[in-house]
Amino acid sequence: MDLRLTWDLFIIVFFGIIVAYSFIIGRNNNLKVILATYIGAFFADAVGNIIGATIVNSNNFMKFLHLFYISTPDQAIVLTKILTFIVIIVLLSVKGSYSVDVATNNSATTRLFLNMIFGFLSACLIVSISLIFISGTSFIGGGGSASNAFQDIYNQSNLAKTLVNNYSVWFALPALAFISISIFSGKIEN
Repeated sequence: MDLRLTWDLFIIVFFGIIVAYSFIIGRNNNLKVILATYIGAFFADAVGNIIGATIVNSNNFMKFLHLFYISTPDQAIVLTKILTFIVIIVLLSVKGSYSVDVATNNSATTRLFLNMIFGFLSACLIVSISLIFISGTSFIGGGGSASNAFQDIYNQSNLAKTLVNNYSVWFALPALAFISISIFSGKIEN
């Protein structure tokens, strides 16, 4: 068997892990992860922009980052955004002082289908936000130019192109699904 590692394969595996995890944690916690992802995206973007505007310009800080093979301010900003994004998702999903409770008067098949849909939407949201951060673009500040490394990913992966070119759709769909499920089948408690 000749298995070639590609960015598409990496994205598919990452999607699979997120969707599988969504079945483990269930629909309510999956919705909690989606909410944490929205908060984490904006918080990480803001923190990365603050780092980019202040700390990265420090020669001492850049010398410290060289210990971790980070040689440019852009790499430091991307790393800061991605790590902050992950930490916020985990903290809010596990320790967030809010809960999501969707009514469970649906059949088991419907609940399974909804969990699969929310898992898929969660994966699209997390991967597209990560790719946007890797590209060097900012949700808050806008602009930014794509790095050469990201251009390679973008050019080699049809999935990366789809996720990046349509990130507004992937950003809106989980919220639309969450609103729809809230209106049509239950309550949301915060």
